[in-house]
Amino acid sequence: MSLSWSNIRTIYNREINNYFNTPIGYVFLIIFSLFINFLFLYLPNFWDVNSASMENFFSWMRIVYMFLIPAITMRLWAEEKKTGTIEVIFTMPYQTAETILGKYLSALSFLGFALCSTIFIPISIGTISSPDWMLIIGGYLGLTLLGAAYIAMGLFISWFTQDQIIAFLITIAACFLFFIMGYPSFLQLMGILGPLMAYASVSWHYDSLARGMFDTRDIFYFLTFIGIFMYMNYFAIENKK
Repeated sequence: MSLSWSNIRTIYNREINNYFNTPIGYVFLIIFSLFINFLFLYLPNFWDVNSASMENFFSWMRIVYMFLIPAITMRLWAEEKKTGTIEVIFTMPYQTAETILGKYLSALSFLGFALCSTIFIPISIGTISSPDWMLIIGGYLGLTLLGAAYIAMGLFISWFTQDQIIAFLITIAACFLFFIMGYPSFLQLMGILGPLMAYASVSWHYDSLARGMFDTRDIFYFLTFIGIFMYMNYFAIENKK
């Protein structure tokens, strides 16, 4: 199957414009930026000059992602179904994979804009101390891969409803499930399945990257996670068509 990057770019431009054609996209990014920077600067233990660490930032971002990513992905398919434009898309000369990739890359780009708004934090730390930049790079790599994985899952979930709120809530639940799967209290309940559940959890692999451990197995996990949900989205659409 040969994909046309021109078609992918057309879908991408349409979707990214949908984020910014109204003030909602800009307001969303501003609120996110103010919220994250406020947490880091003013809440206890977020500004530790002695250690110059972003550990708390990366820890909190895992929680923020559970609400941020569903808000980004909830409209991607649900809105198309609600407005009826899904039928128009299916009649256009685009392959299913091209449409999925265009939507996925637009959501990933919007997340990238959100992450760029936090660049003030490592720059500020760097001006007052000598942080471990490998830990910071690892943390941002982990955030990027975690966000990319959640977006693939959120895009898949959005396909099954025309109600954006339902897509939002289900995606939150799914993110939470994959998040807690790697925690000891949950693993104890799983018994002999504990090691398997730990490896399947996003938190287990994200925490490894956030500690500056660049293990190819963690990167492979996230790429596989993304690939599985993208393929399931493709299969679900083709089956419907």
